[in-house]
Amino acid sequence: MPVAARNAVIIFGLAALMVVWERAFSIAFATITQVISVLFVVAILAAGAAYFRRNQLAWLVIRPWKRVVMVAAALGIAFLLVAGYPLLADRITPLGYIALIVALGLLIWWIIRDSRRL
Repeated sequence: MPVAARNAVIIFGLAALMVVWERAFSIAFATITQVISVLFVVAILAAGAAYFRRNQLAWLVIRPWKRVVMVAAALGIAFLLVAGYPLLADRITPLGYIALIVALGLLIWWIIRDSRRL
């Protein structure tokens, strides 16, 4: 009987350890994912700002109302990437979430492309 009790304690101990590790790792991975998302958004915004800082004429060619729309779309993408899905999870599907990000990105691309035609 002592061998069976010892084996049961070992099995329950390993199971408890796995439950604790699973919760700790899921929190750690969620935190790491959020940090990477924030860094990704900062890198995208920095790249856009650097592009228009180097090419000031490209920014000045865009009409003022289109500039406002473009900045709002960029901030919308940043919001969606950083904190959007947890807030919108009950209103939008994951595919709709991705489609919204793509639509805002295409809007920015269209504004830049349209400004180069003039």
